[in-house]
Amino acid sequence: MTVDEKELVQRMKAGDKQAFDVLYEKYKNTLLRMAYLVSGQIYDAEDIVQETFVKCFLHIGDLKKNEGFKPWLFQILYRTAYRQMKKRKREIPEEDIAIRADATDGITSLDRIIQTETDRKVKLAVQSLDFKHRAVVVLYYFNEMPTKEIARVLGCTEGTVKSRLFAARKKLKGKLVMWEEGGADNEESRGRTEHGRLYFL
Repeated sequence: MTVDEKELVQRMKAGDKQAFDVLYEKYKNTLLRMAYLVSGQIYDAEDIVQETFVKCFLHIGDLKKNEGFKPWLFQILYRTAYRQMKKRKREIPEEDIAIRADATDGITSLDRIIQTETDRKVKLAVQSLDFKHRAVVVLYYFNEMPTKEIARVLGCTEGTVKSRLFAARKKLKGKLVMWEEGGADNEESRGRTEHGRLYFL
């Protein structure tokens, strides 16, 4: 965290709405991307992010160290998304995710973010994971967050994060190889992207 960001957090604690707006603009796209990849639905993602920022504004006084703002914010998002997924008590069918991901009507900034991050098949593979493995993959590969920081966000040990990453990689590899054997495009099936560090195989 930069000195400027620490100052913004401190100003936000003092009730400075302008400081909140600056932090919102800085993190909104990153949180939208994570919420979308975790939830599988654009409208859910937007609701999750909105609720996250509301909670952030209302409970900023609970943050003890200003330099811990980013993992604290991601922790709020993770818990908000988890509660929403648990409330729905169902995972989104892969076919439904594909339809939503390929929709051309009402393209939002969120769609463009996702489209520049990775290809459709990798998105489908990630969203086929259960919630806890999906969250770890999104934080590590798409947000390039170190395992120690992910542990803070998820409220678990770093060893647990590494274990979930290992299991998630194995599941993703199996899914992508299965699609490749089914005749999918080779480059898509390997789940590679020029952005970030998304190299499963």
